[in-house]
Amino acid sequence: MDIKQALSEEIRRLARKEVKAAVLPLQNNISALKKLVAEQKRQIAALEKRCGAPAEEAAAPAETAPETEKGVRINAAGILRLRTKLGLTQGEFAKLLGVAMHTVSVWEQGRRVPRYTHKVRICALRGIGKRELKKMLEDAEANPVPVEE
Repeated sequence: MDIKQALSEEIRRLARKEVKAAVLPLQNNISALKKLVAEQKRQIAALEKRCGAPAEEAAAPAETAPETEKGVRINAAGILRLRTKLGLTQGEFAKLLGVAMHTVSVWEQGRRVPRYTHKVRICALRGIGKRELKKMLEDAEANPVPVEE
């Protein structure tokens, strides 16, 4: 065997050993990050399910909504449907959300879209029972939320 070839093989062997030592911790980090991403996806799906927004709707970007509003999708018909399902008047619904009654009317007609904070509040009302709702209404009347226009 030629000395040149022996040195070349030894250099390759040592280089492979060095690369393997450098790459192994990175592979472990990648594996841990992939597990973290998968867990976060499961948590997001669970939160979207609790909020009532399907995962595929949340993944599709809204045409007019900013980036912060991706998970909360509300439309005029949905607001009206939720309000009637809960058996609330526009005034009662407005008190719960801390807005004027006229604002709820405008939302239901589709002339305006609720702000993100109001969308989140509306979303929170989706899974609420009538007893809890009655208690919230009593609390809202006792401690009124400042009305936003």
